[in-house]
Amino acid sequence: MNRLKEFIRSVKKELDRVSWPDRKLVLKATVSVIIFSLAFGISLWVFDLLFTRLIHFLLSLRG
Repeated sequence: MNRLKEFIRSVKKELDRVSWPDRKLVLKATVSVIIFSLAFGISLWVFDLLFTRLIHFLLSLRG
């Protein structure tokens, strides 16, 4: 039990040393991640659509 208490104390001490970002930086990073995720998702959707049509086209040539 003493080892657990010591572990929790050391975790708390380490978390006190952490330099936490301010609200403005967190908001900016969150918006950046959302925009990047949307752009990446849309580009994947477009490539999937193009490859699907290409495959259907190539298969239709086969007869």
